[in-house]
Amino acid sequence: MNDARGLTTLSWVDRIGWWLSQRRQPEGDLELSQNRIYILPSKPGLLYASVLACMLIASMNYQLALGYGLTFLLGSVGLVTILHTFRNLNRLMLRPGRVEPVFAGQLAEFSLMMVNPTTLPRHAIGFIGEGMAVKHMVDSPAKAETVFTLALPTSQRGWMTAPRLRLSTTYPLGLWRAWSYWRPGMRVLVYPTPEGGGPGLPEGRVGVADGTSSGPGDEEIAGLRDYQEGDNPARIAWKAMARHPGENMLTKLMEGGARGDLALDWFALPVQLDRELKIARLTRWVLQADSEGRRYGLRLPDQTLAPDHGPTHRAACLEALAVLPR
Repeated sequence: MNDARGLTTLSWVDRIGWWLSQRRQPEGDLELSQNRIYILPSKPGLLYASVLACMLIASMNYQLALGYGLTFLLGSVGLVTILHTFRNLNRLMLRPGRVEPVFAGQLAEFSLMMVNPTTLPRHAIGFIGEGMAVKHMVDSPAKAETVFTLALPTSQRGWMTAPRLRLSTTYPLGLWRAWSYWRPGMRVLVYPTPEGGGPGLPEGRVGVADGTSSGPGDEEIAGLRDYQEGDNPARIAWKAMARHPGENMLTKLMEGGARGDLALDWFALPVQLDRELKIARLTRWVLQADSEGRRYGLRLPDQTLAPDHGPTHRAACLEALAVLPR
C-alpha cells in the first residue's frame, strides 16, 4: 500500500497501524524499542473482551460472587498478556544480509538476521512484505543470532529494492497483536529473462588487435602449463594428466585465440527486433557462450565490454544488460 487510498480495503486495526507507520523510518540495522513497537487487541482479543463484558453484566444482574471472581481472573490474564506480547518483540535487533542476483521471473532470496541479546526466547514472529502471499514465521532462541530468508517475486530487469517489511506477533495467547516496520535497505540485481529460442551464437568474431570482426577461426594447442585459478575448465588437459598421473593439473595453451573471440554486438541484431527482445537474445547468447567456455565480448549502445571469459565477465555482461535504459 503506497498511499491513503488503500485504506478503504483494510480493517480499522490495520488503518491505525498504517497511520502510525508513516513517520520516517531508518534503513539497515534496526533495534526494536518501545517507541517502535505498536500493540492493539487482535480480533480474538476483541471477542474475548466482549465475552468478559457479558460475564460481568450477568454477574452484576444475578449477584454472582463466583462470576465476579472468574471475570476478573480472566480479565487479569488478558491484561498480563499485553506485557508478554510486547516483550516478544522488544530489544530484538534486525540486520540485512546478502542477496544474489536472479533472472526476472525468479524469486529473489533476501537473507536477513535477527539477533536476540536477551535471555528470553522469542516465538512466532511473522514477517510479511509487498509481494508475499503468506507470513514467514521465525523463532529466535535466547542469546542467539537467527538467519532466515525471505523470497520475493521479481517481474522486470534492473535493480529491485527490498520492500518495507512488517513484523508482528500475537504470542502467547493471540489476544493482542504487537507489530513494527523495517526497511532492510537492500537491493538485488535482476537479470533479463533470456530468450526462449532463436538463432545460435553469431559467427562473427572479434580480433584483439584492432577490435574488428572476422570470420570463424579454430584455435590450436601450442603447449601445456600448470593450471591457474580462473582458467577455462574446457581447456584442462585431461588426457595429458591421465598419461602422467601425479603431476599438477595442466591447462592447454592455445594459439589463434585472438580470432576466436565471439562478438555479441547489439548493432548486428535485426533492426526490427523489439528493444527488450534484443536484450533477451543477448542474454541468452552470453549464457550460452559462458556454458561453452568461449571468450566473448559484448557491445551495447552505451558501453563495450572487451572479450573475456569466466564468472566475473559473465556477471559484468549480465549486469550491463540488466541496467540498460528501458
